[in-house]
Amino acid sequence: MIFKNLYINIIVRIVLISATCFVLPIANNRYHDIIININIIALLLIQIVLIIRRLNYMNRDLIAFFDSLKYDDSTILLTNEFQNINYLRLSRRLQVVNKQILSLKEKNAKQDQYYKTITELSNVGLLSFNEKGSIRLANKALNELLEVKDLVNIKELNFLHPNFSEILINLQPSEQKLIKISLKEKNSDRLLSLLIKSAVFKTKDENLTIVSIHDIKNELDEKELESWQKLIRILRHEIMNSIGPISSTIDTLNEIISQPDSDKTLDIKELSNERIHDIASGLKIIKERNVGLQQFVDSFRSISKLPKPSLKKIDIKPLFSDIELIWEKELEKRNVKFESLIDYSVDYIVADKSQIEQIIINLIKNSLEANCSNITIAASKDGVGKISIKVIDNGQGIQSEILDEIFLPFFTTKEQGSGIGLSLARQIMRLHGGNISVQSVPNIETAFTLTF
Repeated sequence: MIFKNLYINIIVRIVLISATCFVLPIANNRYHDIIININIIALLLIQIVLIIRRLNYMNRDLIAFFDSLKYDDSTILLTNEFQNINYLRLSRRLQVVNKQILSLKEKNAKQDQYYKTITELSNVGLLSFNEKGSIRLANKALNELLEVKDLVNIKELNFLHPNFSEILINLQPSEQKLIKISLKEKNSDRLLSLLIKSAVFKTKDENLTIVSIHDIKNELDEKELESWQKLIRILRHEIMNSIGPISSTIDTLNEIISQPDSDKTLDIKELSNERIHDIASGLKIIKERNVGLQQFVDSFRSISKLPKPSLKKIDIKPLFSDIELIWEKELEKRNVKFESLIDYSVDYIVADKSQIEQIIINLIKNSLEANCSNITIAASKDGVGKISIKVIDNGQGIQSEILDEIFLPFFTTKEQGSGIGLSLARQIMRLHGGNISVQSVPNIETAFTLTF
């Protein structure tokens, strides 16, 4: 209604101004009276001033509205001298809109303060930056962790690591990277093992990368200590399995060649054929245990000195075909169904063919020894482009309590097992920059996943 009245008012004033302009030359030609002309011109000027004034009051009302938004003022006073019921309605509507906008601004401010408080209370370092590397957020935990403050650009972090900013920029969403750095302190260096994860947040104006940076050195140290303790227990077990029989056999041989009542050694003429036979048997046992111990040491050496992988493109289809051909007769003999599945998005992997074949062959061997009836090898790609190869079977599986130990060197549940197969697999995958993991539901499904 207010706009309708405004339109009518403006139209009427324009018509009057036009009529006055039309009357002015006619009156001048007819009367040639300067007083009449001055009055008509004055009337014209008054009409022009009134229409400008009318429009200015509307502009002032709008300016008052926008100023109230700018300065968070919840009241709006219209200045128009020609206020009527329609202008009062406009005032009330603008005040309602203003209060709603102020309420939203207050709500957003509270949310912003809430998230800022959470960010500052977090014990994980948080950092966000745009595509140019300009830092938008660096919380207190990050400043304390890296001993920095007032960061402007991520390139300022390159003093921690030569390629720190490049690592942050190139880090893919959901990917994580471990970086070891050293911070100079008064009397020593402080070593940090930084686990870095990233996510992408898009706004209307820019794309932001949000990075979490957490020092996991203590966790790694504890995990390493725990792994060493487990490894030492296994090493002790394996070594004692050889030393025990050797020590016992030596005691037996000492009793055979010694006099019962003294420590004197019997003369060779005093040894009967039976005792000589026992001595030969004992020496054979010592030799066998010595060979076993030597093989154990060689196995340990094979884990600690793996050759660097020769990385090349490996087509998945031929790789799977070759592996199936290797096991074809054994699969038929055991009546095991074999299936290979390759996702359409996966053509090749970049790896050392012989080493990856060794892992997959060993995993299939384990599956067959677990008395399975189905084996599947599958290749797929996840949302961030990581390729995975899975070896899946429906055999006996692995109990949950030993899932964390099966990749330890020399850990085995088999009577004749060496316990180095899965450990070698993990070492090989680490040299490839990937990892190997396992999920198992006994007698239903066990899946080993190689992630590249």
